Amino acid sequence: MINLTLNQSLIDEFNEDGFLILDQFIDLEWIDILKSKFEPLFKGEFETGTEPDEWNWRFGKDPEDVTRQICNGWKSDNLIKELVCHSIVGEACSRLMNWKGAKLIQDNVLWKPPGGKTLGYHQDAAYDDWIIPQTMMTCWMSLDNTSKSTGTLEYVKGSHKWGLQPPKGEFHSPKDYKEQLNIFAEKNNQKIEIVYVEVPAGGVSFHHGYMWHGSGINTSKDHRRAIVS
Repeated sequence: MINLTLNQSLIDEFNEDGFLILDQFIDLEWIDILKSKFEPLFKGEFETGTEPDEWNWRFGKDPEDVTRQICNGWKSDNLIKELVCHSIVGEACSRLMNWKGAKLIQDNVLWKPPGGKTLGYHQDAAYDDWIIPQTMMTCWMSLDNTSKSTGTLEYVKGSHKWGLQPPKGEFHSPKDYKEQLNIFAEKNNQKIEIVYVEVPAGGVSFHHGYMWHGSGINTSKDHRRAIVS
């Protein structure tokens, strides 16, 4: 289903930048199968009979131009469970973070349609203050070709070295999705260098739990789907 060969050069790149972007991760024969899971999930058709923990967009009820998100889709769909709990994901996260092992905190099934709105800049680990030490990392797996125009994931290079602040501001569709980033960077005298995750379908990006990231509006005519572990 997925393939990855990590070497010391890639690990060093992750440690320096706070992220690692690779064009190939999910085997291409699985892309359409995984994408076919999205519509049933957001219609409330759960093959396991169990609802996900968070289901914040529904067909016919919510606006078409917002980013759609399900948290812990693994509870509702067995193939998504197989992907987000894959041993290669756990091993890669462990090696990049220099951990002895890894456990799944949650997954995200993300669908940004044409016109899909922003997600505010934030740090993932800021939401997990019950973990000691308060740290985590994220594996973001793309099912579509991504670019700046599709509202892809954006990273602030090196920002995993800036420290951690508690969550602030609006997360879904804020007017200024970089507001909290700009406030934090100015307060701490940090320079902002943004990198866009532009990968083909099947690509992946890993990022440190302290990494500042968000995403802009999907100004294209294409859908942008990703599964996150």
